Amino acid sequence: MKKIILTILFSIIFVLKANADVTPQYLSSVAHFGIGVAQIDKNIKIYEKPDSNSKMQAQIVWNEKGNLQCKNTKMRCEANEIFLGFAPSNNIALFSVEDETDSWIYVCYNQKYRLFGWIKKDEYTKYMTWGEFLISYGKKYGMYLFRDVPKEYKILYASPDSKSPSVDSFFLATHINPWLVSGNWILVKVENYDDKQKTGWLRFRSDNGRFYGFVNLK
Repeated sequence: MKKIILTILFSIIFVLKANADVTPQYLSSVAHFGIGVAQIDKNIKIYEKPDSNSKMQAQIVWNEKGNLQCKNTKMRCEANEIFLGFAPSNNIALFSVEDETDSWIYVCYNQKYRLFGWIKKDEYTKYMTWGEFLISYGKKYGMYLFRDVPKEYKILYASPDSKSPSVDSFFLATHINPWLVSGNWILVKVENYDDKQKTGWLRFRSDNGRFYGFVNLK
């Protein structure tokens, strides 16, 4: 009887594994950015094709305590490998989106191994462009730059153009509040480590789509 109980307890611990919050910290932290972001349901099914009769590649279940369960797949059930961002206490789990149709979105459901699949749009799955995500979530939680961003990307400009006059720069931002997105640029108010506030246009994304920062989900 004792052996059976221990086996059951081990199974529960293995399947419902608690994960800490996941927010990317370095330029290389995110393997795939895509065209936008999907906030996913706490029980999401991922299909090979945009058809619920096609092969299910994975089913991912999570809760606000950070417990994570991966079904119908052999991939490791690690939040830092699966999600673009994960803040279960704030009810947020994010995939990057590669493509969309009227009823489906094509997502990267494993950042480490670049695994892709289709999830059906419904009231529990919210798709946002990067601009929508940065403004909506950035205004609520603030933003931060990755730790290895070169200092030339910590310059604020008068307009969303690197040829426009630079109006300020900063060393270490303690909080970045976004106001407006224009292409690869975002109008921000930066609170520097010395408590000085600075405002201007910040380049948040490269021409090839790589981001220099992220929303502070924690």
